Amino acid sequence: MSEIMNDGEMKSLVDALGKIVGPSNVLDRYEGRKKFTGDQSWLTYVHAHYGKPLSVQDAVATPHTTQEVADIVKLANKLRIPITPMGGGSGVQGAADATRGGIMINLREMTKIRHLDKKSLTITVEPGYNVKQFEEDLNKQGLSFTHYPASAEWASVGGCLAARGSGVLSTKYGNIQDHVLSCEVVTPTGDILQMPSVPKHAAGPEMTMLQVGAEGIFGIITACTIKLRNLPKRRNFNAFHFETLAQGIEAGRQIMVTGLRPAVMRLYDKEAALHSLERAVAAGLKGVTKVLMFDGDHPTLTDAEANVAYDICRQNGGVELGCQIGQTWWEKRYVFYHPPYAPYLPQMWCTMDTVADFEHIEATYDKVTHAMKNAIDPKWGLTLKTHFSHWYDWGSMIYPRWGVPKGPDDLDEAVALHNKIIHAATIAAHEAGAVINDHHGVGLRLAPYMKLELGDAGMKFMAGLKKGVDPLNIMCPGKMGLE
Repeated sequence: MSEIMNDGEMKSLVDALGKIVGPSNVLDRYEGRKKFTGDQSWLTYVHAHYGKPLSVQDAVATPHTTQEVADIVKLANKLRIPITPMGGGSGVQGAADATRGGIMINLREMTKIRHLDKKSLTITVEPGYNVKQFEEDLNKQGLSFTHYPASAEWASVGGCLAARGSGVLSTKYGNIQDHVLSCEVVTPTGDILQMPSVPKHAAGPEMTMLQVGAEGIFGIITACTIKLRNLPKRRNFNAFHFETLAQGIEAGRQIMVTGLRPAVMRLYDKEAALHSLERAVAAGLKGVTKVLMFDGDHPTLTDAEANVAYDICRQNGGVELGCQIGQTWWEKRYVFYHPPYAPYLPQMWCTMDTVADFEHIEATYDKVTHAMKNAIDPKWGLTLKTHFSHWYDWGSMIYPRWGVPKGPDDLDEAVALHNKIIHAATIAAHEAGAVINDHHGVGLRLAPYMKLELGDAGMKFMAGLKKGVDPLNIMCPGKMGLE
């Protein structure tokens, strides 16, 4: 119905939504598409530029309570029209685009803190809270979310969960799934489901994690309980130059598998060090560079842990560059997402982050970067800058950021060129033994590769879950490689 909804049907939908959230909290398709153009992916931008937007919602409703969200979902089931939840819109894969029309639910007004537990250091917060503002408000009380995504200025707490996001402190504090303890969710049939108060204990399957990274296909997160930390009393920075990337990887591996936990450990290949990091720190970098930061509540312990890690870097050929590079990077860590660093049309850009264990990570770097460099004709001037920004006790990930100064003038040709690079990188990652994505989510860009990642049995299992919880296929239809 929604894809061919006429103006009369749209007006009836707007009126029905107005009865739930109030007329002032509903936009029709004309105003709604102007204000909510989709997420921040290149795919979203380029389609909008050519007047063929990917986000084609028929109405936008802005709820303020969980009950209102539930009532909207029940209405969508009654009318059999799709729903797409929208948080901060900071995603880069197209996941928040309402590609099938219907209702977009704008969650940005759901920003209440429902409970702050200073004994347990947990907080229950609604999904629309802006991440940067959330962190600043916590800092005033001496607390920290410790989830610092590059998109913090735009991202919402709920969006971080939906896309299984990561932040620059993930090596110590984990990705977003390591922060969340519990969720309140409106199911695709409009029920309000409260997950168990703490995760991963012997009370059946872990239902909270089913929502994390699902990008809305299994329901809408309307509140979450997440862990907090005290603001650290000590931050210890350093940086090292390595002659080879392999030396830097091995140093990182030894740091992680021996139980050390830097809050930050970023290893830049030569191109990324000279043409990305150097622009921010202006330190005269000469090649492969590793930036580290340790933090904690106990300064003596923080420094001791840092010194052990720095010794490991030296033992693997690292040449110490001093603390200033790390401190400058920390102060400027968000500048890369604003002019003059951030790309804009008519440029093309994307990041193909992928994760592997230590046995496969170096080969993953080699194969993925080689595939991307050779995916398209050299005349397009593709640039590629890669760093390792998130580390685990079993492996790491690569963050290859590619750009083309100017792609084809024709939309279809531009998208085809983009898809060639994406395809080459994804297939290379899979063949190297890596996962097709680390923390940017699936969205429209990687949905065609979910079968490659999960296999026939995995897709059948996920489709079964989807059908079971969403029999009318109301929630984000067509996403995650499902119909």
